[in-house]
Amino acid sequence: MNKKIFFVCDTETTGLGSHAIVFDFAYVIADKKKILCEKTFLVREVLTNSKLMLGALFNKEWRAMFGGKIFELYIPRIASGEFQIVAWRKILETMREDILTHNVNVFCAYNLPFDLGALNKTHRMITEKNINLSRFDLLDLYFFSTSTLLNSRLYHDFAWKHGEQKGFITQCDNVRTTAEKTYAFLTGNPDFIESHTALSDAQIETEILWRLLARKKTIPYNVVQHMAWRHAQTIAGTLI
Repeated sequence: MNKKIFFVCDTETTGLGSHAIVFDFAYVIADKKKILCEKTFLVREVLTNSKLMLGALFNKEWRAMFGGKIFELYIPRIASGEFQIVAWRKILETMREDILTHNVNVFCAYNLPFDLGALNKTHRMITEKNINLSRFDLLDLYFFSTSTLLNSRLYHDFAWKHGEQKGFITQCDNVRTTAEKTYAFLTGNPDFIESHTALSDAQIETEILWRLLARKKTIPYNVVQHMAWRHAQTIAGTLI
C-alpha cells in the first residue's frame, strides 16, 4: 500500500461563482505527521489585470473582506519579497515538480468543489484548458469535517456555548462549519480568526487534516459533495 502524501491547497479569489478567479494560491505538501514542502504565489495574470481586480473591488462582499488587505497586507508583503507575483504557467510547473518530488497521491482542500472550480476557471481563462487531477485521490476536508467531527455532540455544545457572539451559530440556528470554526474548535480557541491568505489558510487546513486522520475514522476519498455543511446539522444520526 502506497504511503499517503497529501497536497493541501487554498485559493483566494476575485469573487464567487463565475467570478471565482484565483489571485492568491498556496499549497502544503505533507504526510500524516509533518510538512514536506509549502509554497505560495500571487497570480500575475490576475493580480495585474485591472479589469478583474477593479471588478472585484466593486463587489461589496469581496471589498469588505479583501479590499483593505490588498493595501494593508498584500502590497507590503510584495514589497518585502515575502509574496511573489508569478506567471500561472510557472506556478503550475513548480507545483508539478513538487508533486513528483514528494510522490503526492492525495489532492485536498477545505471545500474542494469551490477550490477545484476556481482553479479550473483560472486555468481556462489563461490556457483554455482544464486541470487534470485524475491521477490523485480527492479529499474534501470540508466533507471530512462535517461528516465525522462537526456532527458530534461535543462540537455542537462548543458552538452553542459561544453562539452568535463568536460566530459559531448562523442566523438560521445552524452550526457554522467553516475551516476557521473547525480549527477554533480543534484548538480550543473560540476567538481564532482566519487570515484569509492562501498559505496561512492551507497551513491551518493541514492541521485540520492531521487532527481528522488521528481520529481513525473512515477517510472519504473521492467523495466530493456540494453543501457539505448539511452533514453537520445532525448529531449521531438524529435530526436536530
